[in-house]
Formats: sequence, C-alpha cells, structure tokens
Amino acid sequence: MSRSRINIPVVAAVALLSAAALTLFFIRHQRDLPVPTVPDSALLQPLDTAAPTSELDYYGQLADEFLATIPQDKIILLTLIDSVNHHILYTETSNQPSCYLYDLESLTTSVLFGGENGFYADTKLIIPGAIQQWRVAQPWIIFIARNRAPETDYTNQTLVFSLNVDSHQIRLIDTGAQASFSNDSTLTVTHAELLYHSIFSGDDVYDESTTTYRL
Repeated sequence: MSRSRINIPVVAAVALLSAAALTLFFIRHQRDLPVPTVPDSALLQPLDTAAPTSELDYYGQLADEFLATIPQDKIILLTLIDSVNHHILYTETSNQPSCYLYDLESLTTSVLFGGENGFYADTKLIIPGAIQQWRVAQPWIIFIARNRAPETDYTNQTLVFSLNVDSHQIRLIDTGAQASFSNDSTLTVTHAELLYHSIFSGDDVYDESTTTYRL
C-alpha cells in the first residue's frame, strides 16, 4: 500500500491565502453598504415635542388647558406666569360680579372679592354691579363698575376701584357720575353736583367737573 505525503507548508500557505481572500471580500462588501443619513433638523429637536421644555412652559400649557374651559360669562383679567406667580385672574359679566384666582400649582380656585352684599376696601363698603371697563396697570387691575349701593343716584352711580395682583389688596379710587379710560395710562372720572330740579323740563340740572388719574 502506498502512502501519500501531505505537504504541510503548501497547505498552510493555501489556508492563509483563502483567509486573506475572505477578509478582503467582507471588507469590500461592507464598504459598499449604504450609510443611513439623519436630517440635521432631527438632531435639533427633542424626542417628545409635546412635552414642556421648562417650568414656565409647563404652567403655560396648564393655563391654556384651563382657559379653554372658561365659560363665556367670565372675563379673563390677567394670566400671570413667572418665576414666582403661576395663576389666572378672572371675573364675571353678571350684575353681582366676583373675582377669582385660579392657582396653576394647586389647581384650586379662590375668591378675591364679590358677593351680593359687597366687600370692604379698608373701611369703605363697596357693592359693585356689572363691570363696565377694566385695565391692567401693574401691579394693579383697575375696575369701573356700576354702583349697587343703597341710595345711589346720578352723582355716585359709578365706582372705580382696584385690586393689587400681588397682595390682593382692594382700594376704592373714586365714585362719580361717569368714568372711563381715556387711554391705557389715563383714567377720567366725571363728578356731578345737583344744582336744581327744573320745573319746566322735569330734569335735574348738575354742575359737572372731571378728575384725571394717571395709571
């Protein structure tokens, strides 16, 4: 029986050449694969665009959700969101209006003023009717309202009072026959004094003057 000899150096050389060929094949194949590209805009945006990115955004989102539920008989006075305050002030269009504060932190509502019997500003009783106009002049909100107090006549049929948005203090500014905001920084109150009652026309005759307040 004849025996064949295995040439070990030749076999080793062939194995090395085969391994090298396979390695080159895989390297070239990987180079040919397409590389996925990501748009630059995708790298600049958060994964969840609906999530608020800061505390102020969070409270702003809560405010938007609450304001969407406010009935039409309510008047939004001020949305105050900063590093300290997170609340909404609003009032009513009724003849016995109240003013409310909605706290965006505790999600609760408190009454700042109102009621059928009115409320006190220092020692003065205020019984407002429907709010006719209002202006924000930080840190105050100024209201012009009809006067519902007993024994009201033309000379004092209009109330002007203010609410401090920080301390919630209420102060009576003036009463008069009429009042209006001339512009965003000026308030004009018309005062009237009864002179006499005309027996010919049946009308009361008044002497009128105006007082101007800078907001």
